[in-house]
Amino acid sequence: MIKIVPGEWRARYPRLMDEMHKLRRNVFHERLKWQVTIINRWEIDGYDALDPLYVLALDEDERVVGGLRLLPTTGFNMLNDTFPQLLPDGARIQSPLIWESSRFTVKMTGDSRADAPTISRATAELGLALNEIGKAAALTHIVTVYDRAMHRMLTRCGCAGEPLGSPQMIGGVETYAVLYEVGEEWDARVRSLAGISGLAFEPSVVETMRARYES
Repeated sequence: MIKIVPGEWRARYPRLMDEMHKLRRNVFHERLKWQVTIINRWEIDGYDALDPLYVLALDEDERVVGGLRLLPTTGFNMLNDTFPQLLPDGARIQSPLIWESSRFTVKMTGDSRADAPTISRATAELGLALNEIGKAAALTHIVTVYDRAMHRMLTRCGCAGEPLGSPQMIGGVETYAVLYEVGEEWDARVRSLAGISGLAFEPSVVETMRARYES
C-alpha cells in the first residue's frame, strides 16, 4: 500500500514520519555506513526542509516498510547540488518535466525463499508509484542517484535506469546518476517482476503538488 505525504502535511502524520526517518537511519547510517546527519534518531537533511513529496510503502498494519522523496529539478536537489560530479561536463538536470527521487529506502525482511519475487513488494510498489506519480504530474522522466549494489541488482532485473555519465566514487561507494522514462514500459516491467496487478494511490495529492511546483 502506498501513502503520499506532501512535506507541508508532515504534522498530520507524525507516526509515519517518525518511522520513515528512523528507517532511513537504519539503512543509510547503520547498514550502509554513509556519512549522513542523525538528529534525535532520525536521518534527516536540508532537502527535507524543502517540503518534498514523500512516497511511503506501508505493510498490512500500515507500518512504513519503504519510502522515497521527490523534488522538482527546477529547484535545489541532491543530484544538481550535492552530487554534480555525477553529471558530465558540469551539466545540470533542470526541467519542469523531470523530478528527482532520493533517499529510496526499503526495510530488510530477510525473505530468501526460492520462490520470492525478483524484487520485493515494497520496492515494486515504490517503483510503480513513481511511474504513476510521473504520469499524474505530466512528467517525462524521474532522475535518481544510487550505488553500485543497487545498480547491479536492478540491471539483473532489467530495471536499471539510463546512466547520465560515468559512475564516480563518493564516500568510498561507486555511485551512479540515472534517468527513468515515465510510461507504460516501466509499469509493465515492474508489475511482471513482482506479480502486482493493481496499485492504489492519491492522484489528487500529486496534482496539488504539481501546481505548487509550477507556481
